[in-house]
Amino acid sequence: MKNLRLTSTSTITTRRRILHSTVAGATMLCMGLLSGTTALAQGAKVLTVGGPIAPLSMDPALSGNGRAGLFLSPAYEPLIRTLADGKFAPGLAIAWSLSADSKEAMFTIRQDAKFSDGEPVTAEAVKKSIEYWRAKKGGPFTANLATVTSIDVVDKTKVRIRVSAPQPNLLNLFDAYWNVGDIISPKGVDAPEQLANKTFGAGPYKLDNAATITGKSYTYVPNEHYYDKSRIKWDKVVISVFEDQNSAISAVKAGQVKFLVSDPFTANQNSKNLPSDVQIISNPAGWSGLILMDRDGQVQPELKDVRVRQAINYALDRKLLSSALFGQFGEPLTQLQGKGFGGNDPKLEERYTYNPAKAKQLLAAAGYKDGFDLKIAYVNNTLSVFQTQALAGQLKKVGINVKPTELANFGAMLAGMRAKTISGLVFNSNFGVPNLARFQTLDPKGNLNFYGSEDAELSKLVAEAAGLPADKANASWQKVYGRAVELAWFAPVAATHVVYFASKSVKAPKAGQSFVIDLIDVVPAQ
Repeated sequence: MKNLRLTSTSTITTRRRILHSTVAGATMLCMGLLSGTTALAQGAKVLTVGGPIAPLSMDPALSGNGRAGLFLSPAYEPLIRTLADGKFAPGLAIAWSLSADSKEAMFTIRQDAKFSDGEPVTAEAVKKSIEYWRAKKGGPFTANLATVTSIDVVDKTKVRIRVSAPQPNLLNLFDAYWNVGDIISPKGVDAPEQLANKTFGAGPYKLDNAATITGKSYTYVPNEHYYDKSRIKWDKVVISVFEDQNSAISAVKAGQVKFLVSDPFTANQNSKNLPSDVQIISNPAGWSGLILMDRDGQVQPELKDVRVRQAINYALDRKLLSSALFGQFGEPLTQLQGKGFGGNDPKLEERYTYNPAKAKQLLAAAGYKDGFDLKIAYVNNTLSVFQTQALAGQLKKVGINVKPTELANFGAMLAGMRAKTISGLVFNSNFGVPNLARFQTLDPKGNLNFYGSEDAELSKLVAEAAGLPADKANASWQKVYGRAVELAWFAPVAATHVVYFASKSVKAPKAGQSFVIDLIDVVPAQ
């Protein structure tokens, strides 16, 4: 296979940034590890973690999820946990049920749990937290609860949540991945301005603000009120931010970071030169590529024409891109769901077979025979930088000149999308339960649909699929994703793995259908 040249005019700037980031990252890591250590006994167990994204906020209602939600994991206990095999396990709830019509969820709250401020976790506290989360303006996932009609305290241990339309996967919303299940103490809800930089959860740890450097390094110490002391395996957890994965890998190799949340590009670049005491934990879990979000042409008029969006898809050599960027940690993908996930349709992979001649024909038919300038944005991290360069090289061959805008962080990304200044975005996201994933990507109010794009046929197909039991809905979701592919709202490149680098001094499970590894499950190897 021919080589893919990953270079652009931004390469020198990127390399300078990487060098600066490596030095700064190592410095901040050391500062984070040293902060507050005087209170620890000699030989104390410290879990050092690296993450690629600084938190948008420590407020669960405003935080991102997945890799961006890493910083909530130690301090906030969800109602339930999703295991790698997709089954549920207890969190703050010890029992749960879904009504036959899938319009009502019931949770039984454990009676021995307390928040880190010492207050007991009650059904009333759970209701108050969910209501706060649901009403929070600007929350990236508030659309998930758009159909909620009531949140009721049945008794001191039971909370009932009703929705207006069938939601077969309603329970899934309250696990660690979607954030709403991360219950906030009443004191935190009553003082929401403090939630941005402090934790008010009932998880195994709590944020140590005195030993935390906002945006760089976050230190957690055990929550003395946690209901299961046997699950607290570390005297301290330190999460450091590495926007550049080169510095992160250096820290892993040096033994400074025991557990690194990474990406498939970095895994592909480093899998063959790791020391013997470092392993890679990975699972196919998501897609990576381009979101063509300005489908009405408000900022980028060319994107209003479906032929242009389809041309972009034809212009991408997915086999080459996937191989060059991700190697064994990715495979070509045209749709939003990968193999083994609900709604995936193998036939859709034939829709946009690499065909630059077809791309040029469609552009000419749409009135852009000589091409045009495509404005896209990306968040500054290693994966997005190199993927943007690769996409630009491919699109240039059919006359589309990519004009990239670098965004400092996810906060800048959200601000740009809300202001409708971003027409296209290089992005990566997890697969998932179709009934939940569609709220982010296809729903007019979804957090990845800031222009409110809506298609009557697509909406009809979604409504039909959403009302079916999960075990009978696959064919209907295939129609949904088939319509999304035809509309070319997205240009996925590859089905990618969620990737972690881990020292063999720690033990961790695979992510599987939980999509993320909860830090409570990262324990000493012996």
